[in-house]
Amino acid sequence: MQKFFVFSVAALIALSMCATKPVPVVVVGGETPQAASSGSMSAGLSGVPKFVNDAYLNASEDVLIGVGNYKIGNDMSRMGTGKTYAETRARADLARQLTSIVKNMVNDYSATSEIDPESSVSFQETVTQTLSKAELRGARTVQLERDDNGVLWVVMEFSKSAASNEVNQAVNAAKLAVPKAATFNALERMEAAFSKEAGGGPVPVGD
Repeated sequence: MQKFFVFSVAALIALSMCATKPVPVVVVGGETPQAASSGSMSAGLSGVPKFVNDAYLNASEDVLIGVGNYKIGNDMSRMGTGKTYAETRARADLARQLTSIVKNMVNDYSATSEIDPESSVSFQETVTQTLSKAELRGARTVQLERDDNGVLWVVMEFSKSAASNEVNQAVNAAKLAVPKAATFNALERMEAAFSKEAGGGPVPVGD
């Protein structure tokens, strides 16, 4: 049976900038992962490898960062399976970020257009549903490491241009279902919206 640990990488990274000692991880439905004991994987906060922190801190403005992980323990024969699960979760993290971007874009659009609230909500929900099923072509794994606790971590990058394409396709499909949103121009709004999005979100750990 799989057990899942859920915590916010973004929150931990923010805390790491203002804390001088480890901060307990907020956990839902599981146990707190033990901090890496030593080596380059060790981070200031429990359960978060240094390279994950670095991925967010050093990311280009032209990419979104997605993180996923999966606990394989010391069984290296599970590396392939773990990589697949971790990458799937990293893609889900990227999809969540795109959903957040679209939500803000639609809210801004609704405030300055004549679209009625009901249509706005329907439009946003339709876009979100489409993005949740998106394959996110162009997302690529840039780092894969196993920490001292047997947790395999994946960092993925997704370029702004690829993100814009995914959002634009989802928006165009949603316009067919909600014609009142026909004036919504995703590509024009993506430039500003993209720069506001801070990467990171819930990252499940399973074994």
